[in-house]
Parts: sequence; structure tokens; C-alpha cells
Amino acid sequence: MSSVARLLLRELLRGPRTIPAPDADPLGLQQLGLALGQRARACLGRSFRIREVDAGSCNGCELEIQAVNGPVYDLERFGIHFVASPRHADVLLVTGPVSVNMAEALMRTFNAMPAPKWVVAMGD
Repeated sequence: MSSVARLLLRELLRGPRTIPAPDADPLGLQQLGLALGQRARACLGRSFRIREVDAGSCNGCELEIQAVNGPVYDLERFGIHFVASPRHADVLLVTGPVSVNMAEALMRTFNAMPAPKWVVAMGD
């Protein structure tokens, strides 16, 4: 076995080298969510709806989106909903780099959204 293979094997056997995530601040999260929900209702007159489109991301953004929709953060309690149809959305959330092949699909999605509408880019 070569020295590089031994070094790699030794590093793999040590286990992951990540630091634990900080504990969530429930009071800060609650205040942030309520403030965001109030601003959305003030601007739109109703709750906030997001249509997410994956334009070629590595799925890291989608994991984060699933996490904020889960039971820990639960965005829906603040009036923020992810919707399946762009006709019901206020925000188009685009994850990943937009390729030439996705440009037309994104434009169609954007044009199907009612006004007022916003676009948010997420990821690299």
C-alpha cells in the first residue's frame, strides 16, 4: 500500500471533521419570522408565497429549503408558503446557475406570476 493510500485511509478512519452547528435561538427566530410575516402582509395584504425553481444547483439549496419547511423552523407558521404553481406565487426563488437551457423556462415561470412579483437568486 502506498503512503498516499495509507494517509487517506488514516484520515477516513478518524471520522468527519466538522464543527457542530450552533443552537438555534428560538426567541430570535420567532421575532424574525413574525416581523417577516407582518411585512409580507403589509406589502401584499396576505401571506407570502414562494415558487422555487432549480436551475441546475448542486441540491444544497434544496436541502436548506427543506430544512426551513421542516418541523424545527416551520416557515408556514409565519405565513410563508412554498407553492407548486407560479400563478399563486409572489416570489420566484431561483437556485443554482441559470443555464441557457433553463432561461426560457424561467421566463415563462416569471411571466405566469401575478404582479407584484420579485425574483430571488440563491446559491452559486
